[in-house]
Amino acid sequence: MYCATTCRSRRTFTAAICRLLLAALLFLTIAALFLVRNVIPGVIYPKLQATIEGIPRGMLALYREDPKKILKSAIPLLEWSDFEENTTSRPAPGFFWDSLGSMVGVQLQSPLEILQSQIPHLITAETTGPDLPVDQPQKGFLPNAVPAPETTTTLTGECLVGIYNTHTGETYNRTDGLDRLEGKRGGVVTVAEALGGALEERYGIRVVRSDRIHDANYNTSYLESEKTLREMVDGHPGLKAVLDIHRDSGKTREQSLVLIDGQAAAPILIIVGSDARRPFLNWRQNYNFAVRLSDSINEMYPGLSLGVRVKDGLYNQFLHPRAILLEMGTTENSTEEAACSARFLADVLAELLAGEAAPAEESSDEAD
Repeated sequence: MYCATTCRSRRTFTAAICRLLLAALLFLTIAALFLVRNVIPGVIYPKLQATIEGIPRGMLALYREDPKKILKSAIPLLEWSDFEENTTSRPAPGFFWDSLGSMVGVQLQSPLEILQSQIPHLITAETTGPDLPVDQPQKGFLPNAVPAPETTTTLTGECLVGIYNTHTGETYNRTDGLDRLEGKRGGVVTVAEALGGALEERYGIRVVRSDRIHDANYNTSYLESEKTLREMVDGHPGLKAVLDIHRDSGKTREQSLVLIDGQAAAPILIIVGSDARRPFLNWRQNYNFAVRLSDSINEMYPGLSLGVRVKDGLYNQFLHPRAILLEMGTTENSTEEAACSARFLADVLAELLAGEAAPAEESSDEAD
């Protein structure tokens, strides 16, 4: 038993401790509210706001080179569909998607039908646009862009070489400070012009060349360049070679240089499509011509050609048995280095075409 005085003292002490804790809790609450309202916003909010504002720029930078990533991240089925450009993984067997597509009523290897199944309004939309002549640009994709005047060089008589650029905006970082000129003509157009000029001026080989902008809407680049190529082939049935001039990426500066006759030049990579994803019965004709050209390049200028790479796309090469895609250097080259390679390529191409013409001339002389 405790005396009454002791009990009162213990109760008084406990009550005082409780009041002190409540006062401390109240003080901490007020201090926390003050910090949240007056101090923290000045430190945290600007950083948070800068991070939020930087998200769109980061997304644009991430998807700028390959806008299809946006669609593929939202609609994973497009990863296995039939875009012209290569996918990062091999497509699933065609019969699997055909069978599954027949069940759901959508052709799963067609990106257009997949999009139309998700956005029904697209069914009524015009997907390919009107046919345009070679010397007119596609209007309306970039309202703020002011394209340069269109020109198409078409010489009289029989043209033997056709030259164009599917990705017209591709350019060279060493010259222009960036990899692509959106809605404009990049360094690859200058390279195509150098190639055509060398063939005409040095060897008298007639060239038909188009510098029409095809990639104002990047995802329809090959649809637009198909129109140009069809017009070339239909208008010049004597074409012996058709060259789509591009530039490569993802290489170092060291990988982007080769020394030819004391001159810094850009290596050339030849791309040929195949029937891996869509029917392309005669793709080996294009491949055989590409191999012959690559071998001839390295025979005349050792190391200039990186060989022939077969990819899954068609690249409009089904329109001509000698249509090939040329990667003239990389983003780490200058435009002049790639143009130098184009002039070397003209030497090789002229010799190859002359060798093919010689037997025909000899047989004609023997008949006389």
